[in-house]
Amino acid sequence: MSSTSSVSNFPIPASLSDLEREPHNLQPYPLDFDDEDETARAKSFNKLVRYIETGNRTLIDGGSEIFENVGIKNDDGYCQEEWMNGERIQALYTLVRKQASLASNTRSRFLTALCQALNGLCIVLSDSNEQIQPSSPVSVTRNDNPIAPSLFQKGRVVSQSFRDSLACHIYMLFSVMSMVESEAKAGKKFIAPPTATKKKRSTKDKDIRADYESSLLLRQDCASTMLLVSQIMGKHKFRLWKVGVPDEDVINIPPRIAHQMLEGATGVIMRKAFCADEALGILAAILDSYSSCCINTIVAALMDFLHSYEHAAPLVADLCCLVSETPKNKLAVEILREMGRIECHSVGFDTGNKASGIKNVAPFIEELAIRRPKIVMDNISLVLPHLDSEPYVIRSAVVNAIAHVVSRANESDVKKKISRYSACSPQRGSNFLMNEENSSNNEGHSKNNNSAFILQEESYDTGIQSKQKNRDALLDILIERAHDVSSFTRAAVLKSFAQLTESDSLPLDRVIPVTALAIDRLQDKTVMVRRSSLQLLTLLLENNPFMDSLDPIPYRQKIVELEKMLE
Repeated sequence: MSSTSSVSNFPIPASLSDLEREPHNLQPYPLDFDDEDETARAKSFNKLVRYIETGNRTLIDGGSEIFENVGIKNDDGYCQEEWMNGERIQALYTLVRKQASLASNTRSRFLTALCQALNGLCIVLSDSNEQIQPSSPVSVTRNDNPIAPSLFQKGRVVSQSFRDSLACHIYMLFSVMSMVESEAKAGKKFIAPPTATKKKRSTKDKDIRADYESSLLLRQDCASTMLLVSQIMGKHKFRLWKVGVPDEDVINIPPRIAHQMLEGATGVIMRKAFCADEALGILAAILDSYSSCCINTIVAALMDFLHSYEHAAPLVADLCCLVSETPKNKLAVEILREMGRIECHSVGFDTGNKASGIKNVAPFIEELAIRRPKIVMDNISLVLPHLDSEPYVIRSAVVNAIAHVVSRANESDVKKKISRYSACSPQRGSNFLMNEENSSNNEGHSKNNNSAFILQEESYDTGIQSKQKNRDALLDILIERAHDVSSFTRAAVLKSFAQLTESDSLPLDRVIPVTALAIDRLQDKTVMVRRSSLQLLTLLLENNPFMDSLDPIPYRQKIVELEKMLE
């Protein structure tokens, strides 16, 4: 495909109604639209859907060739017509604008045709087996047959006609999905009808349930298509735009609808109904491919999402797990940085929306620490200043996050030690035997191996000491927060120590101080803290390092025996 023009013939409008203004100048209905009565109106809508379906068959049959040499006459005098002409755009606009009033069958056919058109455009864009970049090889094959060299050449991008077609259909699908989300938010659709017994189930109830299930399937198809478009645009960005520099108006369309889809995913059932997993996939695909130009916009939208909805924290944490983490998880770091900038020193729970927003934002720290403890550990300094903030929810969230980080770090260290020593012990033993047998011949070589092993051990020990130092600093913070002004935060600290004790993550030298702390908190003025202290003491006794016997007499006798031996 050749890029004959870089001026878009379909600039993304601010709203759907703007398509009736310059430069599009569309009409609410085509000029030949019959609107005399309901029957004629239904036939006119069916005619428009058939026109869209015919265009889809042309796209499937013609492939990428229908976007080549548009408007240029060949030697035979034939002029390639533009596939996405004004008539197709007008038909799409009319059907999208009136999709809510279409008959159920007509609406289903139209949405299916729109998704099929985008699938066909994605096939054309991903026509080669590998992503074409400025430095990629020229030879590409499909289905074991060579692709025409005029279509796949080194450094070539798609034509502006293809980009306009893709942008138009993406925007039309976005408009349909946005209307559907507005209806769902208002409670008009996608609410499961009440179940009825077989005796009481009428024909009307069956029709309502059938319409509900059909709407869910169409919604799933639309979400899956938008996810596919996002992934294809990211994978083949060097074919879609020159040197991979995108049109921001186009790539910002999928994240816009993804944010709307996440707003209604309040639980497990609604998460599936609102296609939240597809929405997260859309955001992850765009962030992985175009993070340099859209991460600020997406982070700002996610922060507003966290402030506004109680169910947002787990969803955003799941999104942070989906994005690429090489060289680092930029999304998680940016969100933690934005959370560190939140001004909440003078916020109380009598201040209305702002306090409730902080209450919704705070759980994200804990959710991210559960899923990605290393990221939180590396960037814990961004949220530690909130330990001096006035809302107790954010202080408690930081305390819980610290507990998860310490617990997971200990599990990771244990696994590394086991794998390290299981791998190194046989090697060290064989090296020792070899050195004993061949000490006269390989003395210099063994010294080099031993020195390299010693340097490796020293580097490993240095890393362990650094991690232990960080762990001790975090445990000191937990002990300090045990005397927090809020009883909720004090209880959160005791529960955190209980979690560390139960997971065997509490260091041996911290058992006595934590036990003394739990005994001290038994005198707390609130029942919640005293109950947490008793639970912590119970766990400390059950998981004590001296096993079943806490009698000090055998240990004292052992000390006396050792002292006599030293004398």
